[in-house]
This record gives sequence, structure tokens and C-alpha cells, in this order.
Amino acid sequence: MTKARFVIPLLLGLPLLGYLWTLYQTDGSEPKAKTALQKAGDECASIAENAVANMNAVVAFQMLEKEGRKINVMRRCMADHGYTENPKWLAYGAPIAQANALKQGVSEDEAIENLRRANMMVFALSEQQPIYWTAKP
Repeated sequence: MTKARFVIPLLLGLPLLGYLWTLYQTDGSEPKAKTALQKAGDECASIAENAVANMNAVVAFQMLEKEGRKINVMRRCMADHGYTENPKWLAYGAPIAQANALKQGVSEDEAIENLRRANMMVFALSEQQPIYWTAKP
């Protein structure tokens, strides 16, 4: 009698646990399809990295030159894919750049450029801020 009390729940519980485990595994394992912006951004980021891969930066000026070349390649590649800077992002970023300029003691142009460089590599939509890239009209 005690053996039946142990075996029956075990036989009923194992298939249920197996079903729940497979259900749990399939929910998170399906990759989300990338948007056109994410595909273009990933491709352009790879191209930009390859464009400066052979440059060796020794002094600070060369590091800035390398970063500038990388960003220029990124902008041109995204333009070739039909994307441009989002005017909504620029309106969002201008006050932030002004505050950053005061905090860091740099010009507003440098602050907005630093903000651009950080945000142009983000290709996923966000609730907190507009995305940097938008499709050309």
C-alpha cells in the first residue's frame, strides 16, 4: 500500500514536470527577428570596426583620429542603407549636451558629438529616449 502511494504520484508527476520543463525551455530560446535598422547597424558597426582595425594609435591625437574615422565610416554606411540622424533625437540630445558641456568644461559642440557617438551605436528602440537613426524620407 505504501509503495502504491509513492509510485502513483511519481508516475503522474514526472510527465507533468517534463511538459512544464519543455514549455519553459521553448519560451526563452526563440531568437527575436532583427529589425532592418538592427541589421544595418550591426553590418555598419562591423564595417566601421574593420576600417580602423589596422590603425595603431600611440598618442592621444591618433586615438581621436581613429575614433573619428570609425564614426565617419559608420555615418556613411548608415546613409548608404537609407538612415540619417533623427531630428527628434537631436532635440532630445541638445539640452543633455548643454548640461554635459557645463559639467565637463568642454564646448557644446564637443558634448553633442560625444553624445552622438554614444547613441549612434544603439539600434534598439527605447521608451526613455528617441532612437538616433531614422529612415530617410
